[in-house]
Formats: sequence, C-alpha cells, structure tokens
Amino acid sequence: MTILSEREREVLVLMAEHPDDDEGELVYERGQAWIGDEKTSARIVFSLLRHCAISLEDGFQVGGVERYRINETGRDLLAEDRRRGGR
Repeated sequence: MTILSEREREVLVLMAEHPDDDEGELVYERGQAWIGDEKTSARIVFSLLRHCAISLEDGFQVGGVERYRINETGRDLLAEDRRRGGR
C-alpha cells in the first residue's frame, strides 16, 4: 500500500484533471519543478517517480527540461487514496 503525502496527492489531482494541456504537465529543470504555473519541489518529482506514478513524455526531454504526465499507476494511486479516505 502506497501512502501519498498531501502535496503528492495535490499534484496528481492537477495532472489527472488536465491530462491534455499544460496545467497537467509536471516540468523539471535543473532542480526546479512546476505543475502548470505553480512551483513545486524537486522532491515531489522524485517521489512520484519512485511511486511510478508519472512518466516522461516521449520526445519531451529538450536540453535539461523533462516533462512528465500522470500514468495509469498514478491514477490507480489516486483511486486507492480516495477509497482510504484521502481527498
């Protein structure tokens, strides 16, 4: 069972609500990360990667910029979290 932090949950929810636009894209570059136009910590990116909840978009690693989208595992983690009483 994976337990998401509140911020991990918030980021995954944003990504799930905007699967096809920039608001749902997690961008990481040189130690800084953004979800849409909101800054988040690089730790969140690494944690979501460890949970296998996000995937690098094909062809979207340009220079040092990495772009991630929620994947099926991330959606499953959100559903599991909601069943256990998360938001």
